[in-house]
Amino acid sequence: MHDPQKDSLEFAGIKITHPARVISETGNITKGELAEYYAAVAPFLSRFVSRHLVSLLRCPTGIDSGDCFYQRNPGRGLGAHVHAFDFHHNSKNYQYLYIEDEKGLIETVQMGAIEFHPWGSAINAIDYPDRIIFDLDPAPDVPLEFLKLAAQDLRRRLKRKGLEARLQVTGGKGLHVIVPLAAKDKWPQVKSFAASVAGEMETDAPEAYITTMSKAKRAGRIFIDYFRNDHTATAIAGYSVRARSGAPVALPIEWRELKALESAAQFTMKQVLQRLKKKSQAGNDVKAQRLPAAS
Repeated sequence: MHDPQKDSLEFAGIKITHPARVISETGNITKGELAEYYAAVAPFLSRFVSRHLVSLLRCPTGIDSGDCFYQRNPGRGLGAHVHAFDFHHNSKNYQYLYIEDEKGLIETVQMGAIEFHPWGSAINAIDYPDRIIFDLDPAPDVPLEFLKLAAQDLRRRLKRKGLEARLQVTGGKGLHVIVPLAAKDKWPQVKSFAASVAGEMETDAPEAYITTMSKAKRAGRIFIDYFRNDHTATAIAGYSVRARSGAPVALPIEWRELKALESAAQFTMKQVLQRLKKKSQAGNDVKAQRLPAAS
């Protein structure tokens, strides 16, 4: 008979079954370690996910299995603390899911959730985004140093418009430049503003930047993806693990850390936990803002 202590763990009153199951061969990372990580970062992750509609990337048989799938609609088995939200848009009705607290977060992890992709607005202000996201997505042949320069360029352009931005590595190959908003401007205005900034960059340096999704034209360029600034669009949350080899983390970092950055996927769960012991969250000092008045 198995020792029940070894068959399950408990975080926030939620039982985690099969904690010894390996979810990433690289790093030999277990389901229990993933749950322990998410329990530790819950106060930080919640800043981006709580009461926001969210798409989950679930990998019930692990990251390496290839059996991962996105889920944004509530369904059976996700737990009592995973909630449904009815969304009415363009005369159609949709039902999406959201979580409010650590219990909901851990319930989704128990069901195999690895990644958290929230909407850009809270459920109580669904038409008013609380951030602008610029996803700097480099073509495979773009050196990391060019990506760093692009992030700095975008930061300077936003500053000239009176906006402060924070920086996030995606746990993949790109960087997110994020402007926290006060949820006072509607989606169309926010998307239009983001499009105009991205368009300025492309106009000024067409050899370096592109704003269209066409992969055929992106060689040697950085795609300034502003399309995430809209209803139903999502982006990876800060402190979310990625379902990639070694389970890297999407992490807010300080601008001063950009120079020494070696990869947008360099941070492991253990490193993130060590960082949190040493200092507060990166980007905490960036206040929510309003869009600049149209000139």
